[in-house]
Amino acid sequence: MMGESREDTDDYREEKILSKILNLLGFEGVEMRDFDNRLKYQKLIFLVQNSGLSLGYGYNWYVRGPYSPFLAHDLFEIDKESKIFESGKDLALQDERIIVEKIEKIKELLGKDIENPVFLEVLASLIYLKKSSTRADCASLQKRLLDLKPRLNKAPDIEKMLNKACNMLPSFDA
Repeated sequence: MMGESREDTDDYREEKILSKILNLLGFEGVEMRDFDNRLKYQKLIFLVQNSGLSLGYGYNWYVRGPYSPFLAHDLFEIDKESKIFESGKDLALQDERIIVEKIEKIKELLGKDIENPVFLEVLASLIYLKKSSTRADCASLQKRLLDLKPRLNKAPDIEKMLNKACNMLPSFDA
């Protein structure tokens, strides 16, 4: 296969699928230099996976809540090779109608908060804690989150964000 670049082969399959999902979420590319973007991508893909669409990324607890090193790697690959995102946008997915419906529900549920990295961090973190907790009531989860991430206490409107995120938890029970 002389002359064929890695991008032309199936080697970037996961990155193309990821690109398609990000495009469905409303992104026109991946820009990893900006920390808020990196945070948004991490949390939104976590939310997508917790709505029942497995993309195969495992998450660990990290400084800003759930974090996937493999997702970060794929995002940096897409950022480095913009052609991956472009070809991913046109990718036809199996069960695409169902995938689009689930992503549209997430977008509708989040509304303007889809652009708020702190809110996405709070929501994703509460979901992560709920899955790993014996006490999954909202008050306990909120207290645990603020104990683990005291810097969130300084975030503007943190109480409002916590309550709003708690109300969304049942939508992410996948």
